[in-house]
Amino acid sequence: MFYLIFLFSVLSNISLAEPYNNILDVDFFKAITDNDKVATKYLQKNLPDYNLMKSIYETKKPSKMLYSEKPLIPKVMHQIWFGGDIPALYLHYLNECKILHPNWEFKIWNVKDINDLKLEYQGLYDNARSYAGRADIARYEILYRFGGVYRDMDVKCYKPIDDLNHKYDFFVPIEFPTVDWQMVFNNGIIGSKPGHPILKTTLDLIRTEFDKHWKDFDSGDEPIGKLSIMISKSSMLPLKDAFVTHVTLEDKAIAFPPTYFWSLARMKYHTFWSGLKYMIWKDSQDLPSAFHELKPETLMHHNLLKEEILSSTFEYGNGMYDPQVKRFIQNLKGFDAVKFRSFKQLYDDHKPSKIGCNQKGRMPYSVHFVVFDKEELKILEKNLINWKLQNADFEFYIWDKDKIASEFKDLSVSVPNNLQENFRFYLGLRILEKFAGAYADYKAIPHAPIFELNNKHTFYVGLMPFTSKDSKIRFSQKLIGISPNHPILIETLKQIDPKNLSTLEKINEILVDKTYEKAYLYDAVNSRNITLPAVYFEPFAKLENESFSNKLSRFVFRTTKAFSKLTDFVVIE
Repeated sequence: MFYLIFLFSVLSNISLAEPYNNILDVDFFKAITDNDKVATKYLQKNLPDYNLMKSIYETKKPSKMLYSEKPLIPKVMHQIWFGGDIPALYLHYLNECKILHPNWEFKIWNVKDINDLKLEYQGLYDNARSYAGRADIARYEILYRFGGVYRDMDVKCYKPIDDLNHKYDFFVPIEFPTVDWQMVFNNGIIGSKPGHPILKTTLDLIRTEFDKHWKDFDSGDEPIGKLSIMISKSSMLPLKDAFVTHVTLEDKAIAFPPTYFWSLARMKYHTFWSGLKYMIWKDSQDLPSAFHELKPETLMHHNLLKEEILSSTFEYGNGMYDPQVKRFIQNLKGFDAVKFRSFKQLYDDHKPSKIGCNQKGRMPYSVHFVVFDKEELKILEKNLINWKLQNADFEFYIWDKDKIASEFKDLSVSVPNNLQENFRFYLGLRILEKFAGAYADYKAIPHAPIFELNNKHTFYVGLMPFTSKDSKIRFSQKLIGISPNHPILIETLKQIDPKNLSTLEKINEILVDKTYEKAYLYDAVNSRNITLPAVYFEPFAKLENESFSNKLSRFVFRTTKAFSKLTDFVVIE
């Protein structure tokens, strides 16, 4: 009865719709490799498979497919969760996806729901070696029965995918190339009409080979030694094989290259030199990643890392791999040296990877901007597109002079041009004092979602780069997040009077000192304060002229100049 009711709701979901026209064409091989030379070499090992997928893609790429008035795939998004409470990050992803797909139905299947279905392939489901293996069997059969889009819990939505449902009756992403491994489809995202033969054949292939695969694995005859990869072999490779069996150039099934659904995979493809360097130092933070940024065609991202903001070491994040910057920091004396060590300890204790998400964040999911004129507003409106793309369920507030004057009656002051940016930052702090959340500079360009920062921390701020031997500890004024009634903010604002320009001039220095004094006043159970290394908010900086020995050292050790490129850790620039 349950699934009959559910099927009725699926069928009733069918309606006429206007196209978004947001599914873009790509260069197939560039999208497979992200233009990475090592990935291109891996691709050559399975070139016939990739050539087949390219021919299918070129024939049926989005611009060539007609838009059906009624969806070919039901607008239902299926997910499977076998655990207890759904983690906060996954609930956040679900909420974002609902915002982007307001007319869709969402169904999360639990163990009882699946048991009630009485699966045709119940034996496969019961014999699976892991919950991931069981979920693989369940997703194929659920889609075969009801149709819709299956999305893993760790998949983040960036754009509506409605047009896919109106152009195709089956779609799936291709994974990025990996060493000595076949081309494989990832089943974390699949769209299908009900009864599609690809899904039926997938299940049949799994059943045919299941016992043999695991017998070989248990006896040691299987060359694959990792259980996690065996799960892929036993349930994901059959999906690709079934696709190849049934697909034709005339049907409406397609496999999309990785940048549609994997553009932030952050794959490290080692060259000879980077591999040698990794063998010696066991550190690949400096190695540029492929699939490290959102592309115009990106619709979703399968976040297998389970974190959106990666954790660098404090030393790397402040550019200390560069001998010049290392000397600048070692040149810190007295109180500045003490503060630097304290901020390092704070980061090492509370870095994003060490802290889980809270079911309810201590900081509002909001970002405030301050603009002084129409030209600044134009710049912000351009950047705001990316802010909203990265943070779909955040609220965004723009504060112009009129709104500020209306809300803060005491701020009618004249500030000289050389202190305008400090005054803007002061206004941001006053806004956060009243409303909490995050303040961002209108020029800031986002590169990563800030949900984890606002959820995990009660206060966050980033260091400025050390660019000369005279550098002092200062914070970036591009982004700061603060929870309600935070002592660091309260004590900072007590020391600043915008009518007293000397205090406005020292606003950053005052904030640094109060952060040092109050940094360990936090809720030890739910949230933490954190001072992030410079690379997170200030990825680019001009260093003073370097010596020949610095240049030689960087050449010999293949070290990039600090603060000269975007890295995996950048949140904004």
